[in-house]
Amino acid sequence: MSCRVFGLEPEAVYGEDKEKAEFDLDFDHEVDSMDFKLNDEPVTKSFGSRMNQKARAGVIKPSGSIETSANLQILGHYFYGFLDNYKFTAGNNNKNTHEFWGGESKLLKSFRGVSVNDELVFYLFGLLVDSMKLEVSSEDMTLGADFIYKTELADILEDENEYERAEELINDLFIMFYDVSLKLNGNDPAGVQTSFTLEGNNNHDVDKTIGFGYRHPQGQAKANKRENSISIVTTLTQETVRAILDARYGDVDLLEPAKCKILQVPLELNVELCEYPGLGLTIKFPKCTLLAEFDSSGIDDVEATLNMATLGSEKVRLADNTTEVTTDMYVKLVNNQPKIAPSN
Repeated sequence: MSCRVFGLEPEAVYGEDKEKAEFDLDFDHEVDSMDFKLNDEPVTKSFGSRMNQKARAGVIKPSGSIETSANLQILGHYFYGFLDNYKFTAGNNNKNTHEFWGGESKLLKSFRGVSVNDELVFYLFGLLVDSMKLEVSSEDMTLGADFIYKTELADILEDENEYERAEELINDLFIMFYDVSLKLNGNDPAGVQTSFTLEGNNNHDVDKTIGFGYRHPQGQAKANKRENSISIVTTLTQETVRAILDARYGDVDLLEPAKCKILQVPLELNVELCEYPGLGLTIKFPKCTLLAEFDSSGIDDVEATLNMATLGSEKVRLADNTTEVTTDMYVKLVNNQPKIAPSN
């Protein structure tokens, strides 16, 4: 049986050099796809010839990506890396609350990671979540993440069963589309929604981390503008046509484009699994721009896509019901995981 897994643990110091034996993963999980590469294209020179004559090693700008089925136990670490604020509240019966929200910090939390590819294992240092994607359609919720990182070590195993997995997660059923519900502008959206996609990007600037005398990043890349884009696909019906036109024309009850308005509404996504009462996920986008696009083909149903981009100008109240934060994205995750923090 093949072994294709990925694991994470937060770093206390960005890119700190550790021996392989010192890695203490919080978890590892199976992946549908995984790709970590050095991006070290050689620099070649032709000197007037039609053929390259000489080559030297190029600069290393390591990056990687994973895609897997999302579950409530692993999502916290990805939000921890993608968003810059985190609050933990211990709960009863090991049901703990993790809150994450976007702010203005440019130095995000970093991880060590392990990428297992059967007999070949990569130990990764200085992992930063550059982008994150959640997608729900007719089956399960998929999680995608793109990373940049500092450097790596490799290990070759005798066989693919030699890798020792981290402690098994509990209550880690993957999230299905029927576990998910949406609230648009405080209400259940009209009609039937058939897919939801969130794509977030931190736009890290790697170029400014490589200086004279080095091939790979020397320090932690800073995050630039955070961009969150959301799309919801629905079908054009009598139930949905008014809401779609409102999004298309920028105001309610119009039959032509508004003179100067665009709709700005809150959006909320909730996840509850009937197998695990008390556990769940809430993602709030307190204010989003809203546009509508159409796809009409043959005699198929007309599909409309609501495209949204988040704005960071509204407040969200945290789980303590007192603290308010201004943000473009807030996440409340209740699961069985302890506080996310570097190991001692």
